[in-house]
Amino acid sequence: MDIFLRLLMAVGGFGFFCGGVFMSRNVVLIQLRRGVTPGVIEATHFIRRHGSDSDREAYVSVVFEAAGRTPVRFKQSAPNGLFTMHTAASVQSLEGCEVLVHYDRTNPSRATITPLRDSFSGIAFSLVGFFVFLATLFSWTLPSGFQ
Repeated sequence: MDIFLRLLMAVGGFGFFCGGVFMSRNVVLIQLRRGVTPGVIEATHFIRRHGSDSDREAYVSVVFEAAGRTPVRFKQSAPNGLFTMHTAASVQSLEGCEVLVHYDRTNPSRATITPLRDSFSGIAFSLVGFFVFLATLFSWTLPSGFQ
């Protein structure tokens, strides 16, 4: 049973690591092929489920002009500050606001208005997975008297 749990932890840690790398992929590509231009939040969408104050989602639709002067639209989670929870009114107030869009010049549909938040979440998942994976591997190498 002990080997099964260690194997489960190793696979789970590796899964978190790979998931974090996948989450960071778009942000890394945006930073490598960096395009920055102003954009406008053209629409917002607020979802509140089950009448709960904590179970809510907010999205914004952003439009910007890529280098070829073609308009590009994308949707993402609404930007927010630390410890901020959106309300329907606060999200709706974002409509028409000008934002700075970071995008991939070779694929303008890969874009974000929150590159720091996007990269932090991927890095956090990767680090947690990496440390769980390493701790599991390290526990296999310990002499039996230390376990």
